[in-house]
Amino acid sequence: MDLNKYWTGIKQGDEKMLRELFMKMNVALCRYAFCLTEDRFVAEEIVQDVFIKLWQDRGKILIRNSLRSYLYRSVRNSSINAIYSLNTKKAAVNKLLSGESWEIIMNMLDDDDYIIEKIEAKEVEKMINEVIKSLPEQCRKIFEMSRFQNKSRGDIARAFKISENTVKVQIHKALCRIREVLFPE
Repeated sequence: MDLNKYWTGIKQGDEKMLRELFMKMNVALCRYAFCLTEDRFVAEEIVQDVFIKLWQDRGKILIRNSLRSYLYRSVRNSSINAIYSLNTKKAAVNKLLSGESWEIIMNMLDDDDYIIEKIEAKEVEKMINEVIKSLPEQCRKIFEMSRFQNKSRGDIARAFKISENTVKVQIHKALCRIREVLFPE
C-alpha cells in the first residue's frame, strides 16, 4: 500500500489526508501497539499521539524509508516508552522487595538511555531512601542488612540477638511502609 500520497498532503497541511491515513492505518497500528503493551487503552492512546505528533511536526519530520515504516517505528518506540514508564517504579520496587541488592537495581536503571525515566528512577530511589531513613532504628538496620548487605535472617538475628521470626517481621514492616509510600491507595 503506497502511503506517500498521504505524506505529501500532510506535509502541505491537508487535514483530510491525515484523517484518511488515520482511518487506513489506525486498526493495524493499534493492534501492533496492543501486542507490545498488552493494554488496549494505552495502545489507542499511543496511536493517537503518534498521529498528533505527525501532524504537529510535519514540517520537521524527515521520512527516510516509507511513511508506513515511520508509523510502525514511532508506535514501537512510543510503546516501549509507555511500557518503561509504567513499569519503572514497579520494577525498581519489585526488584528491591525480591531481595536483589540496591546496587543492581540502580545499575539496571542507569544503563537506560531515557533521561525522563532516569529522573523518575532517581525520584523513586530518593523516596525509598527517605522511607528507610524514617523507619525505627532497629527496623532500619535490619532492613539495610538484609537488602544492602545481603545478610541472611540468621546472620541478622545473631547480630541483634533476636529470633529469625522477629527479623522477618521487621523486614515485612519495612517493605509494607515502602509500598505504602510508593503505591498509595
